[in-house]
Amino acid sequence: MATELIVTCAVGFEDLLRGDLQQEHGLRSRLVAHGEILLEDVTDLGFLARTTAIDWVALPWDADASPEVVIAAVQQLPGLALDTPVRFRVQASPDARAALIDRYERAGWVNAPGDWQVNLDVELGAAQLGSLAWAARFGTLRRLPAATPVPVVAGLLRLAKCAPQDVLLDPCAGVGTVPIVDAISRRDGRGIAVELQAHAVELAGSNIADRDLAGRIDLVHGDATNLELTDQSVDRVVTDLPFGKRIGSNADNIELYPRVLREIERVLTPSGRCVLLTDDKRVFKDALARTRGLKIVREVVVRYHGVNPSAYVVTRSRKPARPRR
Repeated sequence: MATELIVTCAVGFEDLLRGDLQQEHGLRSRLVAHGEILLEDVTDLGFLARTTAIDWVALPWDADASPEVVIAAVQQLPGLALDTPVRFRVQASPDARAALIDRYERAGWVNAPGDWQVNLDVELGAAQLGSLAWAARFGTLRRLPAATPVPVVAGLLRLAKCAPQDVLLDPCAGVGTVPIVDAISRRDGRGIAVELQAHAVELAGSNIADRDLAGRIDLVHGDATNLELTDQSVDRVVTDLPFGKRIGSNADNIELYPRVLREIERVLTPSGRCVLLTDDKRVFKDALARTRGLKIVREVVVRYHGVNPSAYVVTRSRKPARPRR
């Protein structure tokens, strides 16, 4: 039987995700809020296996509905089952939360805020399904405080339009999120992760090893301003540039961005494409305007963690010179 699902993604990438779900899986949808999409007539959950842009998955839920209604909705989803008794959590105001916990516990459910299967969110009107969350589908990553959220990375990769055999570079790789998320959905490509901070390199190595991706992702402890790569050897560049908020400073970026962009221009193939995320927009645009051979072709404003950075799609503005090295 068909049912409705609510899925979430990074704010700014909703239209891209909806288009992909329609084209690749025949799923009709409508936008219900920033970052929230209602999928109609879902009969198969197979689309979740490769859709890295989807973060949370939930059932539409009414706080007045009985627990049996939630169980019945889950039973309509093939391959999905809840343990008995069902472990749940409630997100609501204190009074409403206490009443809901009491009602669901009387139905035999177990209140388990730290180990839940179903998260009942009154404000969203949704029953989130823990077994379908991103981490449950693809595994957790070792993270740093400033690490780019996975759904944002998935959106950046979608903008990059990586072909099956493309070489992908992240010159500011952090814990390796970009090439790892790319490898989940693109099984034949090669990734290169360059990172300057030793601790981040260590975490990236563990993340790559956990997924047995060492043969597909080259991890380099190196400098984005002095890449040890030959000219015109990279098809796609996707990276989260330092914003100068949690890491570095805006003053640092005035010097850093031009140097990074010059190296990106050097290693990019003639038909290459970049997606560069930053909230230091003025400094970035000024640096790119002074970088010969590159141009901005699209800007997508993203929102997460209280910031509104832009994802800039950058291509070559002219044919590059012959490779120098």
